[in-house]
Amino acid sequence: MREDRGCLWCFEESPPADPGPASAGQKSQADRHGEKRSVRHLHGEKTPGIVAQWEDSTHATLGVGCADYHAANKGSPDAWEREGSLVATIVSPKDYAKCHMGPDHPQIEIYNEWKHSIVFRAQINEMNLESKSWIAGKDYSAAPTCATCHMSATKNLPVTHDVGKRISWTLRPVISTKLENWEARRKDMKQVCVACHGPAFIDGFYKQFDNAVILYNDKFARPAQAVMKELKAAGKITPTPFDDKIEWTFFELWHHEGRRARMGVSMQGPDDTQWHGFYEVASTSTSSSCPRRRR
Repeated sequence: MREDRGCLWCFEESPPADPGPASAGQKSQADRHGEKRSVRHLHGEKTPGIVAQWEDSTHATLGVGCADYHAANKGSPDAWEREGSLVATIVSPKDYAKCHMGPDHPQIEIYNEWKHSIVFRAQINEMNLESKSWIAGKDYSAAPTCATCHMSATKNLPVTHDVGKRISWTLRPVISTKLENWEARRKDMKQVCVACHGPAFIDGFYKQFDNAVILYNDKFARPAQAVMKELKAAGKITPTPFDDKIEWTFFELWHHEGRRARMGVSMQGPDDTQWHGFYEVASTSTSSSCPRRRR
């Protein structure tokens, strides 16, 4: 994604300075701004709630814009023309895979091994992707996509462009914590789950999810972080980041292995939960270079 491209580009009062052609075949920023002034009119004035939701989201903080997900190719099943542009109304897993992939945030890899993804691919013709109304349990029930759980409307909830609104844990830092108003966030997410699953199944999943995150926090992350702080306080680690081997080991423990374990269990991906996650966390924790063994 180009740094000069994002939702703010569509909503600015005037075009920003054009940095020049992006590449062969691409239009300049100023040209794109002129073509997409309609985006500001349609969403900034007609549906300001969408803009407000996006502004509160992590995507806005990172500069991820409308076109990064909604730009459609000719022939896509959910593409339709709006104000001279092809727009994808339903964001599919392949759109999220542009960013949500790799060793430290492997959401697409986890999704691809998930039962939901297997059913999605097998029954994609039953997903009703061409429908302007797209409510789980009403317009389709074959399988969920990323958008189903994090953004799409349910029978009792409206669409949201705040992708973190239904997330109860933060799984990215060294130690996971429950987010502010996590109970309300989880209640909203359960409104998605109940379109296909019963209450006992949903509660059982969240029990396993919570237990796994707490296990990671208490058995691995907190002890390792405490030792790192002790080593720094004792002057055994220099102030320069990543010039000591143990710093790389600690980083791998929480940023790669620990995230895979936590994100894997959040999406019921057994390989990332166990073999690419907790197995590697446990292996690193017992190695000779692990922080918890270097007091």
